[in-house]
Amino acid sequence: MKNGKVFVISLLVLVMFVGLAVATPKVELYITSWCPYCQKARDFFRAKGIPFTEYDIEKDKEAAIRKRHLDNRNGVPFVVIDGRGIHGYSEAAYEAVLKGSK
Repeated sequence: MKNGKVFVISLLVLVMFVGLAVATPKVELYITSWCPYCQKARDFFRAKGIPFTEYDIEKDKEAAIRKRHLDNRNGVPFVVIDGRGIHGYSEAAYEAVLKGSK
């Protein structure tokens, strides 16, 4: 009986961790170090507790090439949330895509 309870509790903990992993959106920020809107984008995701990967397109040539393939427009920030690109800084656009990715 005790082993059964331990198994059930372990299973519930595992399901919770898997659920958390699925609920976390994948966020990529294509930025430059001097861009004030890039900093605002960083601050937005940090304030929401959403992890992100940041690519400085002036320091990382491969990131600059990826950004050009994803976004045919110039300028930063360019944010990719679960595969959906958002050009520029827009909290409303970020929120809309985040809401749809849950």
